[in-house]
Amino acid sequence: MMSEEEKYLQARKKVEKMKRFYKHLSSWMFTSLFLMVLFFVLRMPPWITFVVVAGWGIGIAAEAVEVFGFPGIDRNWEDRKIREEMERMEASQPKKEWQRPMVPDENESIDETLELPDYREVKRKWNDSDLV
Repeated sequence: MMSEEEKYLQARKKVEKMKRFYKHLSSWMFTSLFLMVLFFVLRMPPWITFVVVAGWGIGIAAEAVEVFGFPGIDRNWEDRKIREEMERMEASQPKKEWQRPMVPDENESIDETLELPDYREVKRKWNDSDLV
């Protein structure tokens, strides 16, 4: 759980990012309008205006995604999708019936030996006194 001070600091950082984004957006809009006016008045080549406006616009869009997130995808999106995928996988698997544990009947004896068919006794070629 976050304390009130931590919440305040996190909210303040978010607001500062939003403030910076709106400043960048307004400067992009005014610069784009200025370049378009210059294009019509001075008969500049159109590609100059387009390159500047489009390039800067891509940067502004990237900053908007950073500040506000991608539309439709919030912080809980990944957790929600993981839960949905787990539910889908569980629904697609056939249901396993519960099996009773193997308990011997009263008449059966419990064999406590372990059968290891691949087990071979190792012949030692040394004496314990050979080891330090």
